[in-house]
Amino acid sequence: MPIGLATKVAAGGMAGAGLAGILAPEALFGISYLEGDPAKIRKAADVLDEVADTIDEHFRTANGAATAVWTTSSGPAVEEFKKFWTERYGPAVLEVSLRHRRTANACRAYADVIEQVNHALKVLCWIMTVDMMYTIGYQVLTWKLYQAIVKRNALLLQFTAHRFVAMVLPVYLYWATDSAAYATGEVILPLAINKLGGIKTDMSGNEVQSLDYNVRTFHEHFYANMVFNSVLDGSQALMAKVPGLRTVATNVELPNGVKLNTEGLVPRLTGSTAYSMTMDAQHGDNPLPGTEHGLTKEDMYQKFIVHGTRSLIPR
Repeated sequence: MPIGLATKVAAGGMAGAGLAGILAPEALFGISYLEGDPAKIRKAADVLDEVADTIDEHFRTANGAATAVWTTSSGPAVEEFKKFWTERYGPAVLEVSLRHRRTANACRAYADVIEQVNHALKVLCWIMTVDMMYTIGYQVLTWKLYQAIVKRNALLLQFTAHRFVAMVLPVYLYWATDSAAYATGEVILPLAINKLGGIKTDMSGNEVQSLDYNVRTFHEHFYANMVFNSVLDGSQALMAKVPGLRTVATNVELPNGVKLNTEGLVPRLTGSTAYSMTMDAQHGDNPLPGTEHGLTKEDMYQKFIVHGTRSLIPR
């Protein structure tokens, strides 16, 4: 089956977004990996253990010689020496040895933390990268979905005399179907990546492979996408009626007759912002930009990449 132009452009956009996510995760996602080489840190821990072993070995040798002093001799000076050795010098040497071993254990623990956290961050980057790719490619699917719904409802609409039903039914059916389809992808793709990456719990303590978590995630994305669709359609209708915005809400036609999907760029960015704010609100977070969990500049970078690319997909 031949691949259409829209699919080809979408595939190219998905590849570009994937490359951006791989090459610039810190700038695009605002993620900072923990610094430090776990192998070198563990090597330093081994050196610290070796130092502690050497301290212990030399102390055992010295302790044998010191013990011989008060076992073979007596007198006030010997008693003072014994007291100094057993109560002050010996414990001090032991403390130095223990500090080296505690530091070595802390180094190994930190090396483990670096590996585990950075691995989790890499998996998170993959999830966000794939999410951008999925959202770009979804543009083609959502068009086909809408066309199928309109065709299937054409017969039903012929039998209703209610103009309101004829106008609203396809729209609401599309919103619901589109939201369910998109939310399904938003659940399946991260779940698959988490399974491949061996991630069972995210940094918030959620069991990301559990049924309860993924059902809840589906509902959150479903409601957020319903908001996205309503804001998108409302923004497009508003822009079409405002003279100053009407030009922006127009598809660009290329010399070869191909029309780009540019009319929806601003409405989709607006809808996408509403989507993110709805997700934040469902998590109990303040959705406003600038707050702890609100929209960040990295979020907007992703939105411009995703919806800027979607606007270039031919209709």
